[in-house]
Amino acid sequence: MRRHPLLTCCLLVLLLGCGLLPQSALSTGHPLAFKDSLGRELALQEPPKRVVCLLSSITDLLVELERTDILVGLTRQDLLSHSRLRIASVGSFFAPDLNAIAACHPDLILAPVSQQQAISRWLEESHLPTKILYFQETSLEEGFARMELIGRLVGREQAAQEIVRRNQEQIELVRKRIKDLAPDKRKRVARVIAGGGKLYCPGDDSFQNEMIDAAGGITPQWHKKGGFVEMDLAAWQGFNPQMIYGCDRNMETVHNMLRLDGWKDVEGARNHAFTQMPCSIACQITPQVGAAVQWLAASFYPELFADSKQAVSANGIREERPIPLDLDYVQSAKVVSHRVNDADFKSLVVRFTRPQAILSTIDGNLDGLQAVGNTYVPMHASLGHMAFGVAQVTTDVAENLGYTRATYSGLMTGANMDNLSVQVQRFKDIEVVALVTAGARGNAQRMSRDEGHAHTLGTINIILLTNCKLASEGMARAIITATEAKTAALLDLDIRSTAHPWAYRATGTGTDSMIVVQGEGPLVRYTGGHGKIGELIAKAVHAGVTEALIGQNGIVAGRGVLQRLDERRLSLEWLSQLYPSPLPQEELARRLEQALADPVVGGFIETALAFSDDAGKGLIVNQQAFDLMCSAVGMHLSDKNDLIPATVNSPNILPPLMAKAFGLVVAGVSTDHFVTKEQ
Repeated sequence: MRRHPLLTCCLLVLLLGCGLLPQSALSTGHPLAFKDSLGRELALQEPPKRVVCLLSSITDLLVELERTDILVGLTRQDLLSHSRLRIASVGSFFAPDLNAIAACHPDLILAPVSQQQAISRWLEESHLPTKILYFQETSLEEGFARMELIGRLVGREQAAQEIVRRNQEQIELVRKRIKDLAPDKRKRVARVIAGGGKLYCPGDDSFQNEMIDAAGGITPQWHKKGGFVEMDLAAWQGFNPQMIYGCDRNMETVHNMLRLDGWKDVEGARNHAFTQMPCSIACQITPQVGAAVQWLAASFYPELFADSKQAVSANGIREERPIPLDLDYVQSAKVVSHRVNDADFKSLVVRFTRPQAILSTIDGNLDGLQAVGNTYVPMHASLGHMAFGVAQVTTDVAENLGYTRATYSGLMTGANMDNLSVQVQRFKDIEVVALVTAGARGNAQRMSRDEGHAHTLGTINIILLTNCKLASEGMARAIITATEAKTAALLDLDIRSTAHPWAYRATGTGTDSMIVVQGEGPLVRYTGGHGKIGELIAKAVHAGVTEALIGQNGIVAGRGVLQRLDERRLSLEWLSQLYPSPLPQEELARRLEQALADPVVGGFIETALAFSDDAGKGLIVNQQAFDLMCSAVGMHLSDKNDLIPATVNSPNILPPLMAKAFGLVVAGVSTDHFVTKEQ
């Protein structure tokens, strides 16, 4: 399956410059006077109430500042990244829909400089009250200034300052750690994107080179300026990068490019020294830019950053948040934020009043434990301990929390403990507690279908406690019961296999883990589904996995059809390349988005997804009902009862039913009747 179209993700974030140049903010209130990145002097007399944001980095900031209440319009790309938001789409970043923006009635539009020509002619008429701020940034300093000003603009100045402080601290920790790294030990690093048979790198003036430098890498000098500039083979070989990195959605194309003669003849390609980050943090100055620099540094120098003796800050607890649990043998439960090896971890810790026995899928059967837990490990720290073993990190976590390896057993996850789900199920005198974290991006698997590979993203961790004493066989059976419930939650949410998203729903992730605490109370030997306690375990786990996935990944049962297509690695831009049409690709993508917003057409595609799944399993043999549905939808789109679906350019790239369904919609939106309906 091909990924998103040529350079889409990388060019998106490349263009999302976000700098604000403050001129003369009046105290901490309004009006605010400042210059934007074009040097335009603007003033806002009152805080914005209706904002259309065309910039991913500012959208990310507003989410972290908890000010999405002022957003009335976002790009399709941002809505896919923040699928929990129920905000109007204003089209693609590359081709914003001006009518959709107008329908939002914004008082402020946040736009990149690259959109100036498209937006200005329409919005900067004197009779329109809408203000526009254009942004572009070329340095981390500008990015941090923009964060603080946006915080002031939306009444979250202190919170924005704390975000900046956190990011600056993360970068400073890296700088201190690498300061004694000898020049001949530093690696030449190239940030790349690829497409159309060409390779691109950031220009010499790009902030991405500043990120590489902050992470301890040696940056190239191409003698070219710009977000990304085309590489020539001689310059590529002359720099001879030792490390190559890019964003995750473009790395498949990068790998293909670097298999070609000449391009593959650099040290990083020969040694397969590649790393990748999510596009959301790889290419822009976001509230996670400090974590991105830490991630890069740990990728460049894993030995240095895995060695806890090289830490430049002290381990220790920073803050605690209590979790109320009503079990006699639980002394306390809390989420602890603590520093381990220069990284900020968050651990759920359940401390017992008396030592307990457990069954852990990580540590096996253990007795005499004082506590169990589940620890969020930041990705840059994960890179180190995944590469060199978890023993040191496990020991450091236990000791930081006040225990030893003999008295504490814990799980590890990349899911933030802020998204912990606490579920309690009761029936008469029986109580079950499930503590669940879950992430399913990048690591979801269909057991019996997917191959085993090493993945670090995504895991579902579960800690089970009851007010009963579980016999050894009851603890073992509880894992089966909980696993079945976890799988049921994934199937109910239509979580897709990462490796085969069109073919299979996922049954779990490749790194799922569980701890069952023996507990105290009446002895229970059977915890299967026919027993009441088994029923409660299943209900608690199902609810926990469902809620945790909403928090971590924004996955809800009622999510939009575009989100579900994105989970299958299909974008409207790619779809517009896949089918022939008399329309320009940008216009076709715009019309497809309009069509899918129609409940009839969107519901048709959702139905086709379910139909295709079952047909692929051989559960639906007769497809006449689907053909009748296609005829009705074709009539709805085009006013023709014999609309012929467009034929996909590349056969076998989509399941047959979906190829037909999309072909029908493409044909329908390409007709004059659809234009009339749209107007």
